[in-house]
Amino acid sequence: MSNNVWTTTIMFDENYRVFELTFPGLFDYLEFNKLNRSEATAAEKEKKNEMTQKSIEIIKRYHKGEKLNSENAPTILYTHGFGKTVKLPSFFRTQDGFVILTEACANVLKKFRLGQTILYPLSFFDIKLNEPVNDETYYFLNIAELRSYLRPEYCTEELDKHSYTKHEGYQLYKLYHADYTDRAIAITKEAVNSDVDLWQDPELDNSIFISDELKKALDAENLSDAWQLFLCDLK
Repeated sequence: MSNNVWTTTIMFDENYRVFELTFPGLFDYLEFNKLNRSEATAAEKEKKNEMTQKSIEIIKRYHKGEKLNSENAPTILYTHGFGKTVKLPSFFRTQDGFVILTEACANVLKKFRLGQTILYPLSFFDIKLNEPVNDETYYFLNIAELRSYLRPEYCTEELDKHSYTKHEGYQLYKLYHADYTDRAIAITKEAVNSDVDLWQDPELDNSIFISDELKKALDAENLSDAWQLFLCDLK
């Protein structure tokens, strides 16, 4: 058993892509996009506001680590004009912080203990050109496993304490993405025996943690760079 655990944050700027998603039965991005125009009627503006609130609720639930119902899972990743020859990184996020993986990366994760975390396949469609961007499959990563291992008293002094929480009974902290370094985040050494290989911590905002075994598997396929993983300090 390895004595290493790795962490990253969803919020690295290099991971950001201006893509959108529809969540069937909850939020239709194509409908929302049609309403997003300067000459919209009062009724359309009201409808847009209602849809915006639904979108915000989906985002909040996702970042709390809640599991989506399969019937509401996205199936298409949308863009507005995208070069067909542009190669996407193995791990990236939308502007709403939804994590998307390439098929090669998802295939690695599928070999590990994911628990309730699910990977949903996505096609990639260009709304502006009204055609698929490519024939590749991407994956929406719905992390639904939370483990409380953070030791904030041993973390870097740049760790900020929020005045609000996401999960009842847990204080929420945040580390700005530029402050991530090896051993900036301290966790209990019990994390090396975690029953899952990928999780979020309810006390660390936008966090992702992975086992050393998963890190090595991503390394072996040259897929780990986009994750920007840093070594945890085990206490």
